Amino acid sequence: MIRRHATAEDFATWESKAKSMTTAELMYVAKECREVASLWRGEDAMVEGFYDDQASTYGTVLRRRQLAAV
Repeated sequence: MIRRHATAEDFATWESKAKSMTTAELMYVAKECREVASLWRGEDAMVEGFYDDQASTYGTVLRRRQLAAV
């Protein structure tokens, strides 16, 4: 469990990792992050937010990739 706020470095790392992932991998990791965030909802907002940020970053990269393919 990560108990801290996401940093600019975290976002940069996630973006960098996402570029090398397949579409299926991006979908999987974004879904997993959303599930982990939901487990922490109401228990620890910091942990929930960290995983929501991570899911959002992977989801954004996925959407950009899907839009570029159109």
